[in-house]
Amino acid sequence: MAPAQRPAPLPPVDAPVRLQKHGGIFTAVNPADWIRHWRHPNHLMLAVPWPGFFGLVTVGYLLLHLLFALLYRIDLHGIAGVAGETTSFLEAFFFSVQTLGSIGYGAFHPSSLFTHLLVTVESLLGLIVIALTTGMAFSRFSRSTARILFSEVATVHDYDGQPTLMFRLANERRKTILDARVQAYLAIDERTTEGHRMRRLHPLALNRARSPLFLLSWTVMHPIDDASPLHGRTASELVERQAEILIAFSGIDETLERPIYAHHNFPASQMLFGQGFVDMMRDDDGQGPSFDFANFNRTHPCPSDGPLSTPDAA
Repeated sequence: MAPAQRPAPLPPVDAPVRLQKHGGIFTAVNPADWIRHWRHPNHLMLAVPWPGFFGLVTVGYLLLHLLFALLYRIDLHGIAGVAGETTSFLEAFFFSVQTLGSIGYGAFHPSSLFTHLLVTVESLLGLIVIALTTGMAFSRFSRSTARILFSEVATVHDYDGQPTLMFRLANERRKTILDARVQAYLAIDERTTEGHRMRRLHPLALNRARSPLFLLSWTVMHPIDDASPLHGRTASELVERQAEILIAFSGIDETLERPIYAHHNFPASQMLFGQGFVDMMRDDDGQGPSFDFANFNRTHPCPSDGPLSTPDAA
């Protein structure tokens, strides 16, 4: 029998990697991580905000022309139509701009083999750069966004005689989302019997985790029964263990016919115990039921007999 292969050793680490909690999950905080993004420029250009995207495009555009301006300056007599006997840096820079943009005003034109070769290279590079920039801009414009609004708080109170965790979602676009799905997890610090500290995720079973159509609002409910990870836990324990409710939403945009995603988290400080959401349905004007989004985040006292609403835990 061949001997088992030993795993490759991990690369040495100069210093401990600091952590920060983002959405209930701990992630690494390392200034050097920015460098890794440059290895994947396509991901970087899609991930940065629009001002950063236009800023990177502008910086790249200027750097490219600065580079070719320096190359054109190698042959000081390679550009005809300049004002002086030799080509100045500004003239070389704007000649590069006209070449890359295929502007060709007619004043500047190459007059040597070296400059002709540089123009050929820059023209080919310009076609590639423009195509890539256009493709990335189109990808950003065509990317669908969920525009899902989550309630500011989650509530815990009795519902049909059962302590229940509730939170709300709203569709800001008011366009139908098909096959909408919600997943909820409890993220909490725990220690094993051996004393190892871990950040664990426990799935929360929902009364309705899937909806064929999602247009206006959705109140998501998790019954805190014997099988719930929240069963038997007090509110003070959740705060002490930095518990958070993690939410993942997915669906299909009916207009674009593309999947959309959204996520949110409710730390223990945003979980109101003994409170319930105000009803959003109204039928007090005699004209039929209506939907009042002003009550989306409003709550009212709704006492619960469970341990999550004890006075010392609120």
